[in-house]
Amino acid sequence: MSALPDAVTTLECPNGSRVFLVGTAHFSTTSVADVRKTINMIQPHAVVLELCRERQTLLKISEETIRQQSREMNLEKIRMYMQREGTVAGLTQAIFIKLSSKLMDKLGIVPGGEFRAGFEEGLKIGSTVLLGDRQIKITFKRALNSLPLWQQFRFIRLLATSLAFDVDITLEEIEKMKNIDMVQMFIGELSTQLPAISKVFVDERDQYLTHSLMTAANCVQPSYGPPVRVVGVVGMGHVTGIKKLWLSEQCQDITALVRIPDPHWSTVAFWAYFRWGIQSLLTFGFVWLGVRSVKFIYRNVLLLPRFMHYMIIIKTDLSLKKMYSI
Repeated sequence: MSALPDAVTTLECPNGSRVFLVGTAHFSTTSVADVRKTINMIQPHAVVLELCRERQTLLKISEETIRQQSREMNLEKIRMYMQREGTVAGLTQAIFIKLSSKLMDKLGIVPGGEFRAGFEEGLKIGSTVLLGDRQIKITFKRALNSLPLWQQFRFIRLLATSLAFDVDITLEEIEKMKNIDMVQMFIGELSTQLPAISKVFVDERDQYLTHSLMTAANCVQPSYGPPVRVVGVVGMGHVTGIKKLWLSEQCQDITALVRIPDPHWSTVAFWAYFRWGIQSLLTFGFVWLGVRSVKFIYRNVLLLPRFMHYMIIIKTDLSLKKMYSI
């Protein structure tokens, strides 16, 4: 029997279950081969993929589809993504499509190949294929709410700038992309400027993925299930975190990780002052309009009859004087 690929880490469970964690690099044909080999060797009961429901389209997407989406990328498309996924998630999806198309031209590889390999091989041998990542909408909302208002604007500006400018990718950067996963590639630059982003996108998702793997392996307390074999397919940027968190107490319950926190106090204060400003302007406008209306009514409705009365008196007086003078 040949050895497992070097990218595979084995995790043991108290109930006898074993999890074979395949650390992958996006845009890497080696990672695709590692996933296929591991699943065929292990014959797992379940395959857990680092995907969520919103991103499961990666399992069926083709090279031509990505190129077509990139060619059709315009303001209307971006607006549609933002309405459907939310402002930040929509911008990110548009950036991913644009970046993927450029990398396909450079590398000749469709992104997400390791996940498609896991999905296809798992179905072939009758394994249960599970989506083990947190929903991308929740991740982005938690990330945005963790930032002060000025950093939220900065985050959105960075995303919009990435989408607006067609930055050329050097050969050196392409070589780096062959050895890192999408999380490291996308979050690396942002986390240096916005450290809170790394916590939500990497640390919290490490915890969520660990819980998913533990659940698939039937080793979530208090009661363990029968021993099973599980293959996990995750970006290599998550492997260290999952190993560190494996079987830890904090991964037993992840309810807090799927809850949308309250917005940062600066955001609450800004919108409170914004609403107060709008209400003040409206109140001032109504008062000003009311005063103008009263003046108009007073001058044109109340004073007009009196003015006409005086005019009649003056006209009559002049007529009498003229008559008597004759």
